[in-house]
Amino acid sequence: MTVLRKRLLGLVLSTFLIAPSVFAGEITVNSDHSDPVPKKAMGDLIAAFEKANPDIKVKWNNFDHEGYKAAIRNFLTADAPDVVAWYAGNRMEPFVKAGLFADVSDVWAANGYDQQMKAAVPSMTIDGKKWGMPYTYYQWGIYYRKDIFAEKGITPPKNWAELIAASAKLKAAGITPFTIGTKALWPTGGWFDYLNLRVNGYQFH
Repeated sequence: MTVLRKRLLGLVLSTFLIAPSVFAGEITVNSDHSDPVPKKAMGDLIAAFEKANPDIKVKWNNFDHEGYKAAIRNFLTADAPDVVAWYAGNRMEPFVKAGLFADVSDVWAANGYDQQMKAAVPSMTIDGKKWGMPYTYYQWGIYYRKDIFAEKGITPPKNWAELIAASAKLKAAGITPFTIGTKALWPTGGWFDYLNLRVNGYQFH
């Protein structure tokens, strides 16, 4: 997600190309887009924004993922940038409570984002106000062996109940229903978050 600091209510990473020229000069963006693809995408967005707004220069400070998690706690209080990338929900709340993020509810209202991005509303909202803008999303998928499903007479599940039933059949046949690589630990936590959110809802999670 992206959260906005100070007065840059017109500039969010998800709407770079339509942001108004609210002022001239330099703005600072801090992010952790260190992987090649998102790094290039962010660079392209910044270049397009500067082309559309020649009186504004973007200073982009890009960190590696782990370094950024430590750095944000320092630069938000010492030398806060205008725009920062951070995580939604509970990980955003301490910065909101400390007065380090700006209320961007007007950006949502002006662009109709409450309807366009309904799924993101709960995690962006604290105390009835919105404090960030989602700039990317991706889905978590499950791969399955079609040959095993066909052999065991299992139809690919379309909902949670069918997934549980299919898993029970596989387990009864001596087949472990799910496996996940854990060389990197965060995907396991991500799967827990994803399933818990979908099954039990945001407030329960």
